[in-house]
Amino acid sequence: MTVIKDCTGTYLRLDGKDYHVCNLEKVSAYTNGAKITVTFKILEDCAHSKETITCYMLHKNEGWIEVEKIK
Repeated sequence: MTVIKDCTGTYLRLDGKDYHVCNLEKVSAYTNGAKITVTFKILEDCAHSKETITCYMLHKNEGWIEVEKIK
């Protein structure tokens, strides 16, 4: 997956689809564009996201994920 960071949040891209990362601490050490291998689960909502949105741009995504492991 590719790490995507912009003013709307942090995402992981797989096959052209972006997934919004709920648990940012797992990917905070990786820079925008970094390639990583991830195990994740899809979430209905992200109640504990502490991410600060700094713009009102729309970033189309497939929903929230929780990163379980990074290899």
